[in-house]
Amino acid sequence: MQKTENTMPTQHISMFRGFVRSALFAALLGCAWVATGASAAQQQDLNLPALDPNFSPISQQNRPLLFKRLVAAFDNKYAAHLAKNPHKNLADGYTVYYLRQELQALLDIWRATGKSTYLENAHKLALKAIADAKANPRPLLWHNQQRGTWPCFYSKEIEKATGGHGQLYDFQGSAGFLMVADALKQAEQNDWKEIADFVEQSIVEKWLSCNPNTSPEQLKGPQSNMYLLSVLNTGRDTREHFAAICMDLHKLGYTKYPYKQWTLFLTELYLGIRPNLDTPAPGAALLTRNAPPDWGVVPDKSTGGYTWYFIPDWQSPNRLAVLDTSHANRTIWLAAAAYHEGFIDRSRLDGFINTLKLQVWAPSKGPFYFNNLIDRSDLEVQKMPPGRKGNLWFGWHRLAAYDQTLERLFLSISYDLTNGGPNIPQGAQNKGMEEAPLCFFAWGARLLSPNGQPQRFP
Repeated sequence: MQKTENTMPTQHISMFRGFVRSALFAALLGCAWVATGASAAQQQDLNLPALDPNFSPISQQNRPLLFKRLVAAFDNKYAAHLAKNPHKNLADGYTVYYLRQELQALLDIWRATGKSTYLENAHKLALKAIADAKANPRPLLWHNQQRGTWPCFYSKEIEKATGGHGQLYDFQGSAGFLMVADALKQAEQNDWKEIADFVEQSIVEKWLSCNPNTSPEQLKGPQSNMYLLSVLNTGRDTREHFAAICMDLHKLGYTKYPYKQWTLFLTELYLGIRPNLDTPAPGAALLTRNAPPDWGVVPDKSTGGYTWYFIPDWQSPNRLAVLDTSHANRTIWLAAAAYHEGFIDRSRLDGFINTLKLQVWAPSKGPFYFNNLIDRSDLEVQKMPPGRKGNLWFGWHRLAAYDQTLERLFLSISYDLTNGGPNIPQGAQNKGMEEAPLCFFAWGARLLSPNGQPQRFP
């Protein structure tokens, strides 16, 4: 199998990086002025606070006004979202899948403003989703064997295989629930434990008990890492979510299972440096057939970033493919959270920052153009044409807390979206998906807020 490192001569690397970074700053400043010139009528129509046209929208002079504008834009957009989705049943796979992003946006705007209303909205949504799932119990199936009856975020697509339960839906939703639990605990408010208990008792334990060939003792013993992989779906994104869940449960004080050990194991397995594609996974001899072929991140010597992989075709389980930018949000969320909690060092985080700046972002194609794939390629992904699946708002955004260029980038995107996103490619999900503007507005406000603490989780 061919190695993926770029072989640009080392003497040209620093020159290349300097040129690209200069281009990034130029693109940001140019884009900001374009948006300013086009936005006056839209500012008035949307009744949003206007900025001073004598300065760039992201300049220090405009930052207090931009903060107010982003908060007002969030409130307008969220009111429309609620009006569109009244009394929605949250015990649905796809619904809880996207609920995670809504919870993220509410927590970010709470951090930005300090207004408890936003945290309370996230609190109520989490409790409603849990209540809806508890009111919708379904048998869990393992190869047609019933493995108990559990609260369910139901998916008809997998009803025959699992009874309607899905790890990806459960784990993505639970990642959002634990964000809320953590925020409530930090704010010294009630119900955080009820939410975290549900995740452990009705989600984690459901899937740990699903495989009849794996006993509870094996999942607590010295070889529990190997047995853990036998109960988790092989998808990288599912396991990255589970790693984040373990990290949060450990942080919240849960000890029934070796959550810290599993966090360390899964974090190093999926964020670990993989010199080339021929390198076996750490501990492969012990993991045997459970060793994942898509482990780790492969350094790109020309950018200082990484490329990583997933298994795209269940009929060809040994075939690897470069991860698309949208699904890579989960990798980046895990990386930023792992850095915050001390599970990886700054050099590892910097590699992901370089990946976004020099592989995903393509300012030569447009100020807010992001490649569909993380290795600078831009193929169609899930029937989305080039530049339309480069989604950044539910993982990649966290890197802006550690890099000034990325901070300016996300502030510029957020401002652009208050004007309808004229500088974002037509059809791009960064403005077309319902949750995207909410997440951008909330994160932009948090970056601007004196009390936003963008490096803190959640």
